[in-house]
Amino acid sequence: MKRFLRSLRARLFLWYVGSLIIVIAYFLLFIHYFAIPYAIHILIGIFIILAVGQFVSIHKITKSITFLSSKIKLISSENLEEQVRGISGEDEIGELASSFNSLLDRLHEAFKREQQFIADVAHELKTPLTTLRSSFEIVLNKPRSSEDYKKVIEEAIIETDQLSQTLKNVLDLAWSESPNSRNNKKRFSLTELVEDLSEIAQKMAIKKNIEVILFSTPNVNVLGFKDKLARVLLNLIDNSIKYSPKRGKIEIILEKTPNEQSSYLRNKAIVSVTDNGQGISEEDLPHIFDRFYRGSKTDKVLGSGLGLAIAKSIISLHQGEIKVKSSKGKRSTFIVILPLS
Repeated sequence: MKRFLRSLRARLFLWYVGSLIIVIAYFLLFIHYFAIPYAIHILIGIFIILAVGQFVSIHKITKSITFLSSKIKLISSENLEEQVRGISGEDEIGELASSFNSLLDRLHEAFKREQQFIADVAHELKTPLTTLRSSFEIVLNKPRSSEDYKKVIEEAIIETDQLSQTLKNVLDLAWSESPNSRNNKKRFSLTELVEDLSEIAQKMAIKKNIEVILFSTPNVNVLGFKDKLARVLLNLIDNSIKYSPKRGKIEIILEKTPNEQSSYLRNKAIVSVTDNGQGISEEDLPHIFDRFYRGSKTDKVLGSGLGLAIAKSIISLHQGEIKVKSSKGKRSTFIVILPLS
């Protein structure tokens, strides 16, 4: 039986090999009699097909690029809202057109912000200048007493101070948003800065008999621009004094978070300024850091509406965050969060 199986396997193997040889032989005969004479024609056909396909592809790409280029040439600062239309798809040209449209959207928004900013600045400068001119024209209409002249001069000084402060705010805002503002940061003691500002706050609050309370944490250091951060914190303190009632109270708190804190608040310095003033209304709260925005309760308080916008820009420059919590009619708390150094 074993000999029979071995014999069968041998015969099957020989049959398989023989069949394979016959198939190869027929294939070689086919190539010899049919393929070789037409090989050149086949190669020429393949070449023509590839050439036509390449030409169509290049023509399509060139046409799309030419169309895109013509659209780009028509776009200027006056029509940034225009879009490159007529190019779609998921190929490279379609992605390029989509990216260009996104760039136009960003540029359009940037130009709108700049135009609005210029209009706001012009308005802020125009108002005190108009007041000054009106006051001087009234004085020149007829002779006045020395008291009248003195009053006009005092009003003129107030208006020029307001003009000067507005210009300073605009320059500070422009500085905080320029690329050069990110250079030359230095490590300094935030503890010392807050303590110094608290002494200044106590002097500022004397007229309204406001109590200034400081809770400070020692050895809190940050990396940044000391004078700019001083301006931010002093602006928050000044606002708290302005909007607090007489014999009110202001709390200035400096603390730092430990390493074990959540990733968001790990190794952070936190400065909060709390008053017991009138609070901020719900309709004003979302816009409190907008440029030139003045709340509904600020008509009697001098200011350009740029202070908090500058504060937000400067804090962002320090990779920090500024936010506000307010209860209308009770209190407002401004919170500045900065990375420790």
